[in-house]
Amino acid sequence: MDGFVIPNPRRVAVIESEADIARSPDDVFDYCSDPANEPAWNVKMKSVEQLTDGPLGVGTRYRMEFVSGPPVTSECVHLERPNVWELFGASRVMRSGWRGRVLPSATGAHLTLRMEIELRGLLALATPLLRRRMRPELDRDIATIKATLEGASGPPEQPRGARSE
Repeated sequence: MDGFVIPNPRRVAVIESEADIARSPDDVFDYCSDPANEPAWNVKMKSVEQLTDGPLGVGTRYRMEFVSGPPVTSECVHLERPNVWELFGASRVMRSGWRGRVLPSATGAHLTLRMEIELRGLLALATPLLRRRMRPELDRDIATIKATLEGASGPPEQPRGARSE
């Protein structure tokens, strides 16, 4: 995926993972683009509260709480159903970008998730460590999404082509 969600990508940890999922692109997009579903597949997320009225769209805002760190306020900044969505978030210690892309594939849908994190202050020195730590977490998250959407009962399959920039 080209470009950055975070406007100034100087010291940004970029992590990307992808998987083919045996479900329709619409099903994958609807599940993955809705922040309310994220606590089901991201073990680091405690809760999501929608702060604005109406369905997901550009300008929709959320308050997200994670297992560690301060809450993040995120806003949908781009939405092209059924292919792309982007959220931009900020807290007192970081800024984050989240992009998902869903394309049709021979077996259903191809999902790519990209996370961008910019740490603030002295924490910025930990960016290389953050990148290494977050990659396996995003791989686990996308494998959980795949297993959930495909109705698998066993351990999730490792995603194909996971990479970190």
